[in-house]
Amino acid sequence: MTNELWAVIAFIATFTLLVLMYRLYGKNGLFVWVAIGTVIANIQVTKTVEIFGITATLGNVLFASIYLATDILNDIYGRETAKKAVWLGFASVIVMVVLMSISLAFAPAESDIAQDSMKTLFGLVPRIAIGSIIAYIIGQYIDVYIFNWIKKRFSSDRTFYIRAYGSTTVSSLIDTALFSLIAFYGIMPNAVVIEIFITTYLFKLITTLLNVPFGYIAKSFAKDVD
Repeated sequence: MTNELWAVIAFIATFTLLVLMYRLYGKNGLFVWVAIGTVIANIQVTKTVEIFGITATLGNVLFASIYLATDILNDIYGRETAKKAVWLGFASVIVMVVLMSISLAFAPAESDIAQDSMKTLFGLVPRIAIGSIIAYIIGQYIDVYIFNWIKKRFSSDRTFYIRAYGSTTVSSLIDTALFSLIAFYGIMPNAVVIEIFITTYLFKLITTLLNVPFGYIAKSFAKDVD
């Protein structure tokens, strides 16, 4: 299958699973989603692919789903709950970096087949994680702030899309710029870094435009979950 088809599959699978996590486990399901999504996205982002004729990193769909999860938490449970989820995602990345760095420090046995592959993948993760952490915290706090600012002016359920689109459009721009600069500057050619920034932001915007209906589905379960 082509990368474009896999992108569609990844999008549907990601947001369907997010909704299921909320439907089955309520608020805690979204907390878990933010935690595991942040970890997986930081691993996925080490892989670059050609899609629609341009170079992009993986992880964009998952990062967009994390923004949607915090928007749902913010809308239903309030700003403090959304901020708690943001810090949970932050803590999850720190735990991953610390434990995987320790794992790489072990001398492999002669029969080991994983060390080189793990070093290739997770050797990049600390720098990527630092960029992700800084961009994530700043971007998510901006998202929560803008979401609440818009909510004071458009507070009905029917205008959830205005809050979600408005907050994510601005916060994703800042998030993506910071992450691209910290994670890839000096590792990849500048032209590639700029291309990654542009394509990543565009993919996040497109994903945001398409994922809000999943937010409405999740919100429809609010009365039936904790």
